[in-house]
Amino acid sequence: MMKSIALAVLLVVLLGFVGVQYYITSVPGLEAPVTVGEVREVESEKSLVVILVDSEGQRFTVGLRGDTAKPEEAALFYIRNPDVVPYVFWPSFRSNDEKRVLELLEDVIESGAPEDPAVRSIYGVLKERN
Repeated sequence: MMKSIALAVLLVVLLGFVGVQYYITSVPGLEAPVTVGEVREVESEKSLVVILVDSEGQRFTVGLRGDTAKPEEAALFYIRNPDVVPYVFWPSFRSNDEKRVLELLEDVIESGAPEDPAVRSIYGVLKERN
């Protein structure tokens, strides 16, 4: 009896970890209109970071590290919810997560929001790579 209770608790804990991992690595569905909250460019590290904010105030940080003129060398990263879990996720090149970020940026650009060159730059690199 004690072993089955321990096993059940272990399964619940493992499912909890899987749920947290999915939450922090998935691309959120931002509610329109999505605006650019902040843009940071760090020349020394060749990084470009954009913070997107949806209509409900949810923030999504997305960026590239590396030379944006060379799409195969620029690594995508994002932080789903920096206020709750400040975890930086680095998806693989041409992965499904990278394609979801590409679709999100495409939606932001097509929504008619004021264009931002940083968003267009990240979108261009991902579009060329995928």
